[in-house]
Amino acid sequence: MTMDPRTRLFSSTGLFDPRVILVLFCLNWTPADASKKSPPPPSDVVFNQSRLIWNSSASDVSFSVEYRSFNLDWTQVETCSNTPLTSCDFRLEQDEQNPSCVRLRVAALRNGIKSESVEGCSREGHPCSPNFTLTAAPESLTVNLNRNYTLHRMYESSLKYRIHFGKKGEQLEVYNIVSSSELIKDLEVGQTYCVKVEFVLYFKSLGPASCEQCMTIPDFSGSKQTQIVVISIVIFAVVLLVGFAYIHLFKSKKIKEILKPPYTIPLTFKEPLSGRNYPFLAVSPSEECYDVVSNLTPNQARGGASPSDASPWRPEEESGSHHLLLRLGAVEESSSLSPGR
Repeated sequence: MTMDPRTRLFSSTGLFDPRVILVLFCLNWTPADASKKSPPPPSDVVFNQSRLIWNSSASDVSFSVEYRSFNLDWTQVETCSNTPLTSCDFRLEQDEQNPSCVRLRVAALRNGIKSESVEGCSREGHPCSPNFTLTAAPESLTVNLNRNYTLHRMYESSLKYRIHFGKKGEQLEVYNIVSSSELIKDLEVGQTYCVKVEFVLYFKSLGPASCEQCMTIPDFSGSKQTQIVVISIVIFAVVLLVGFAYIHLFKSKKIKEILKPPYTIPLTFKEPLSGRNYPFLAVSPSEECYDVVSNLTPNQARGGASPSDASPWRPEEESGSHHLLLRLGAVEESSSLSPGR
């Protein structure tokens, strides 16, 4: 059988070998496939007031930022279109009707191919982003929502909270739409769960969502240990307080006697004084022991006698009594000063 020359050529060179065909296909397909591959999306996208910040693992890409107000479509931010920067200032592109409650997202671009857009979250208390905290307990997690008085005054009961919940490292899913704090039960002990919250108005997103917060669910042993420590501290404080009150009320005098320093009388105080031993006399200032009598002349004498019948005043009698009083006072003074008495 005669073989075709072309067939003989391909057979001799081995071009029909499957390995050769696979190598030729890969050489022709790889550049085209690489040019059509989408770039990695941005990461750590954070919305801080009017500035959007993000990171990227690729160096040969540019970025495009879009914003969206309530009940409107996504609109390109002209100042942050196809930019090599990893931040965007949004102050010049805010909506006039609702300048603060806008949402922002960013996507990476490479050779005209756009990556998945990533929406920014608020981490520093945006006016249109909920503030919340997490409280972990055995098999449960409480989402404590802080009330935004400005938005609640504007929208009242129409404003709600949308809670996104899931395990750490997994995509968060919508858990519930509530008006106040929420308790999530039946959780796995030792597992870490993450939560993010956003405002919703008439079941539509209003403003940027808060960034994720994560917390690990504690087990019962840790909770019991905490309870034991707290109870022990309380009991010790009560016993200490009762003991202090008892000592202060009933044993303060005894404690003072115990703490009083010992003392002794020096021997020099017990020895007699040298020289003449005169007794110590307490001398008090002399006082005149007499009554002062005043001469009174009544207008009418007793028994109906007239004033003229009364005995007249005699100066010599008054002077005699006065001399007698002076003499008695001098005698008492001399007797008190005599040393033998």
